[in-house]
Amino acid sequence: MFASLARHLGRKDIVYPLKPSKKTKELGRRYSPEFVCTPFKITLGTFIESLERGATELAMGGTNAYCRFGYYFPVQKLILEDLGYDFRFIPIDYEHPLNILKTLKNELSDGKSYLEVLNAIQKTWLKNRLTDYVDTHIFHYRAVEKEKGLTDKVAEKVFWKIVQLDRVKDIKQFLKLIPKTFEKEVEIHTDFNPLKIGIIGEIYVVLEPSLNVDIHRRLNDLGVIVKHHNSLRRFIDIPYKLNPFRKLDHQIAQKRAKPYLEHRVGGEAQESIGDTILLKEKGWDGMIHLYPFTCMPEIISRTILPQISKEYNMPVLSLVVDEQTGEAGFQTRLEAFVDLLARNKVKAET
Repeated sequence: MFASLARHLGRKDIVYPLKPSKKTKELGRRYSPEFVCTPFKITLGTFIESLERGATELAMGGTNAYCRFGYYFPVQKLILEDLGYDFRFIPIDYEHPLNILKTLKNELSDGKSYLEVLNAIQKTWLKNRLTDYVDTHIFHYRAVEKEKGLTDKVAEKVFWKIVQLDRVKDIKQFLKLIPKTFEKEVEIHTDFNPLKIGIIGEIYVVLEPSLNVDIHRRLNDLGVIVKHHNSLRRFIDIPYKLNPFRKLDHQIAQKRAKPYLEHRVGGEAQESIGDTILLKEKGWDGMIHLYPFTCMPEIISRTILPQISKEYNMPVLSLVVDEQTGEAGFQTRLEAFVDLLARNKVKAET
């Protein structure tokens, strides 16, 4: 999405970050405070790699957050300056739409007018709706596809098309073609009833495969349909942010969580609680709660989720991850949880 946004803003000098690797995590761990959140370490490592590859400006979403995330960009800026890097840091205050517009216009665009910048943002939030829609189809079709790997091939083709779309009209029309494309090109098994598991937790962990050990794919490979409501749309989908009559998933979940956690405490603590209740009511079989080591807001939701699990009869598996999470133990716990849910489902149906 940000690659597309940069292109619409007229920037041709973008150093696109590499996918986080073992080296990225090592760099972040080496120069970060020991007990800081894991996403802090990985994003710091990503910045170091980008600076070494020639970047002179670093941009990051940031605001007066409810948790330590609010300190990410000022602390990372100090660390990078101490390491001797020469750069300009551009924080983007995603909580205030007007500030997003001003920052992109004055700090990031290549001489674009406010109208042109607004048009670029519009294309980006519309494309983000498309990518979320594609993810929903990936997490469903990959679990039931007959030819392994075909869903990923179709998704890659669709993603590339989304990046290339340039007119608002074309972007809106393409939304209707996404389900038809998967339905036409991916043959699925129709003779069994797969488990459905929701994934909740801190947004960076839920969205970043290198940190969550690619949990969506692992569950899909076990024949499980998965869903998560975490999305960048909560930051950039301005029409939904400003429209009192339309709510994003995280806003609905926050409202549902209030009897158990009345106020926002940071991270996605309220959303984790609310989504567990909402997905249970929609007939989902279980939830997996992901959070990074030392994440204080998600530790709070971690202590409340057992009560939710008991009241709503919704199995919840909480997994804490960091930059050293091993794949073998992670896989074993996923398989055991899936086996438990499968037995519960058979028992409920007999």
